[in-house]
Amino acid sequence: MLVESTELQRPSRLPDRRPLIAVTTSEVREGTAVTPTRHGEPPQLEMALGLRYLQAIESAGGVPVVIPPLQVDCLESLLTRVAGVCLSGGPDLDPDSYGERRHRRTGPTERQLDTFELALAKAADARRLPILAVCRGMQLLNVARGGTLHQHLPDVVGDRIVHRQREAGERPTHWVTLAASSRLSEILGRKRAKVNSFHHQAVATLGAGLAVTSRASDGTVESVEAVDRDFVVGVQWHAECLVEHVGQAALFSAFVDAAGQFDQATARFAEVA
Repeated sequence: MLVESTELQRPSRLPDRRPLIAVTTSEVREGTAVTPTRHGEPPQLEMALGLRYLQAIESAGGVPVVIPPLQVDCLESLLTRVAGVCLSGGPDLDPDSYGERRHRRTGPTERQLDTFELALAKAADARRLPILAVCRGMQLLNVARGGTLHQHLPDVVGDRIVHRQREAGERPTHWVTLAASSRLSEILGRKRAKVNSFHHQAVATLGAGLAVTSRASDGTVESVEAVDRDFVVGVQWHAECLVEHVGQAALFSAFVDAAGQFDQATARFAEVA
């Protein structure tokens, strides 16, 4: 007589563990800016994030988790559960965050958002989490490490290069030259890259432990990376819109790979402990 086992059958192997990636939401908008739907929610402040960040991370093998600006005391609980942080684009940083007075061309700022994201960047850095910082995210990373920003780039470099392009995000509009020995050059597989551009602020004084890894021909800092630990990369362009280009997709793959390695190392440490 066949007797069924009451023991749970273990799978032959555990499924691959895809790293969780926290992605910031840096755009705050009025609910009235979007056409309301019938029986929808009342108008209110809302967070917005382009889906391309999430699609790029998912395509590279990660699981993106969108995070709003939380109370700072939630950070440790959040960061113990993720394997990497993507700092997304968004509005200008309040110059008070790096000790300067407001320029007349500085755009609207969100103090609560700045406070949370600066604390997030510092805490993720302290935990040695892989970080990919995009546009505003790169500027925020620089400020979190003690750097400053040019508040209105045309005042510094002129207008030979249009850094606030009108073309679609999928259209690269100017070239950057990469430092030959940089990790970013290795990831992209080239010494020059054509990128898109949607900013009017840029890195001025470099933050501690960061190195400039590319510049535009007018001298604008276009990317940075940490020299004091593994995988902290910031790009001034919106790489998430350029993933059809092999090098830009490789940036997200390298980020997710670094997150996966961090996740595995953390899991091994927990087993030993």
